[in-house]
This record gives sequence, structure tokens and C-alpha cells, in this order.
Amino acid sequence: MTKPTILVLGATGKVGAKTAQILAQSGDVKVVAGVRSPQKAIGLQTSGIEVRHLDLDFQATLAPALTGIDRALLLTGYTVDMLKQSKAFLDTAKHMGVEHIVHIGASGAPTNEVAHWGWHQLIEKYIEALGFSFAHLRPEAFMENILSFGWLNRSVLTNYIANARWSWVSCDDVAVIAAETLLHPQQHQGQIYPLGYDAATIPEIAALLTEIIGRSFQVDNRSPEEFLETILKAGGDPAYIQCVYQQLKLNIANAIPQADTTFNNFELITGRKPTTWRSLIQQQHSSFAY
Repeated sequence: MTKPTILVLGATGKVGAKTAQILAQSGDVKVVAGVRSPQKAIGLQTSGIEVRHLDLDFQATLAPALTGIDRALLLTGYTVDMLKQSKAFLDTAKHMGVEHIVHIGASGAPTNEVAHWGWHQLIEKYIEALGFSFAHLRPEAFMENILSFGWLNRSVLTNYIANARWSWVSCDDVAVIAAETLLHPQQHQGQIYPLGYDAATIPEIAALLTEIIGRSFQVDNRSPEEFLETILKAGGDPAYIQCVYQQLKLNIANAIPQADTTFNNFELITGRKPTTWRSLIQQQHSSFAY
């Protein structure tokens, strides 16, 4: 029998790249990486992954990239354009005969005040309305953002949420579940999986770093207004960053229900325990100790 072909968006990012690698290593499917810059994805080809040009901002690239695709991972960037990008992708995917969509969204906390969470839920409903087989993934805060978004500067951890406690998930754990739901669509059809497996405040993370790395980590408390100004100056999408700014303010006011809720589905889906802050710091000791 012909192996199913899976298209992975965002395959040069943390979650997408790991998902593509897991799928390729399974040997059960053919993996296609849809990337905006194919030259940045040369490393994927050495793993037997086919690379196709796919730019969500240019609809003419969608049909060629989706040719022969059976299942797809939909993963968009941090802009309000995710709405039009996702609609164009899904419309084309339906026309091209794609059967199963796994969408990586955002927190499903029951509040309508954080707009980008709602954007993702609208995309979920559109996937359902088009009649795809689907699994919706709703990750909480990514642990690795501490490293990649400039929050950690040597021994200083920037804190924009005061003493609010967040639910956290590692990028690798999101990728593991994304791969599982793409490899076995029948088992996960129609499921909505919230992904958050350790809860911590920024001061608690700093304390863990101090204990495990073996030197003192300090917390630099900043306001959501400083976050907004910093990210906008760095080129962040104003509409999206306003959403995050609103979230930070609500977190500080303890106005987001279940913001620190953790879930017990990871071991049931994957057969192993999820990553905790302690295990992540131990695994990536050198990255945190720089």
C-alpha cells in the first residue's frame, strides 16, 4: 500500500521541525515540509523529508504544495494574518483532497478577552465546517520561549506577569503529540487536546534555575506596558501583540480562569511522561547556563 503523505507547515521552527523529524523517523509515512524559504530547510532533506515552497501570504504557492497530500499540520505565525492565511490554506486543502488536519492553536482558557485565542478557535470551527477529519491542539505557554524571546539574559529572568502562575508545555512535547495525531488520525479524530503539563511562576522558575544550574538567577520585574513597547519596537505585529499585552494584564489581575491548569493526557497519548521545568533545565543545562 502507498504510504500516506503528510504536509508539515512551520518545518523550520521548533515545533514543526521536530514534528517532521518524528514523522520521518517513524517510517510509516512520506513527509513533506512546506516552507517559505526552501534554502533554510536543506537539513530536512538529509532526513528524507521532501521540501516544497509554501508561503501562506501567496496563495499561488498553496495548491502545488498541497498536491498529493493526505494529512497536514496547520501551524501559523504570530500575526492577525493567521486568519486569512488559515482560511486560504484550508480552502485549498479541501479542494486538493486533504483528509485530516491537525491544527496547533493556543490556550482554551474560558475568556473572550484575549483575542488571539479566539482567532484560533474560529479556525478550529472552520476546519470542522469544511468536513475534515481533525485534531485540535491547544498548547499553553511554551517553556522554550524563556530562551528564545530574550526573557533570560545570563542570570536575569525578565518577568512581565508578576506572581501569576502559568501552565507550561515544552515545544518537543507539542511536536510529539502533533506527530501522534498525524500518524494515527482514526484514534484522535475529533479530539481537542489542551497541552500544559507544569505550572510555575517566573520567580519559581528562577529558583529552579538557581538550584539546578548552581548559580543565582535574579528576577527583573517589568510591566506589561514595557513588554508592549519592547515587542512593537522589535517589529511585532501590533494586532497580535496587543492581544498578548491584554493577556499579561489579565494574568496579573488573576482574571483568567484556569491559567495554571495542567492536564493528564500526555502519558495517555504517548505512553511517557511529559517534560517538566526541572527535566527541561536538566536536559538543556548548557543553554540555561550560558
